[in-house]
Amino acid sequence: AKSRITHLETLNTSLHTSYTHLEQTHKSLHTNHSHLKNTLTNTQLELRMSKMETDHAQRTLREKEAMVNEMQLEINLVTQSAVEANKRAAEGYEVAQSVRMDKEYVDGLEAKVVALQDWALASTESKQLTMERCRGLEGRVGELESMVELLKRTSGSGGNGGSGGGEGMISLEDGMMNINDLIPLKKVSGATGSSASSLASTQGGERILWTKSSSLVVGAGMVGHSFIELGSVQIESYETVTLRWKFDLTREEEDIYFSILKGICEDKRKQRSADACFRSRHVKGGGGGDVSGAFAVQNACTLVWSNEMSWFRPKTIKWTVEAVAIEWSD
Repeated sequence: AKSRITHLETLNTSLHTSYTHLEQTHKSLHTNHSHLKNTLTNTQLELRMSKMETDHAQRTLREKEAMVNEMQLEINLVTQSAVEANKRAAEGYEVAQSVRMDKEYVDGLEAKVVALQDWALASTESKQLTMERCRGLEGRVGELESMVELLKRTSGSGGNGGSGGGEGMISLEDGMMNINDLIPLKKVSGATGSSASSLASTQGGERILWTKSSSLVVGAGMVGHSFIELGSVQIESYETVTLRWKFDLTREEEDIYFSILKGICEDKRKQRSADACFRSRHVKGGGGGDVSGAFAVQNACTLVWSNEMSWFRPKTIKWTVEAVAIEWSD
């Protein structure tokens, strides 16, 4: 019985130990259960939070998508507006280009009209000058015809008494006289259409040998010239010849480049290589001056007017030159 009691005590101790162990295990399991329960609760909370965040992110994404769609729509509208604006700008640029080209064309036509008007004015003035010269020549021819008739009547009334004087001579009470001495002929030389008169008058040590005047139309971008010859004049040993020049233009405010070259220079090559009294002098209408040594070559000189700086306007020039013999002393 004692062994049995010992055995039972041993079993009781073993059961107590097992109970204690089971109780500890139960506590541990309960603690683990509580921890797992808390973990599950936290996980559920986190899940709900994650769902809420997901919903918020989805809403934000939808809002962003809507904003992107709106922005894309605005971009499309702006792009379409920019394309239309560029198209309108291109059309406006083409219109402006055409307007500018039309304006330039109109300006060119206006310039051509002005040039044509200047040409017409110059032609009219040249025609008037030509008609004036024709009327002057007609009057001079009439005077010469009347003088010839008078001389014929005078020579006819003189009879045969003057026949011994030779051809071209008539008999007068004071002696024999040449017919040419009674007719002050006007000598024409130099440029075409110019008039020259032999003056041979003396004023304060100056003796005007002759005076020549004419007109000239120089086209736009062109060069006009006129040849002046000294002619058969008597120069004393104590005199020197000076060329006195003056010219007017159609408009007083116009100007031109003027040169005086020594000798006859028909073309540009000779004009470039010729010796000059002066070249390309900028002269306005009404200008004038004196130059010596102009007749040093070939007893002639060339007057040159350059209108190359003008592309539209021609220039009408009315010029007058005089050959003056001036006394000089050592």
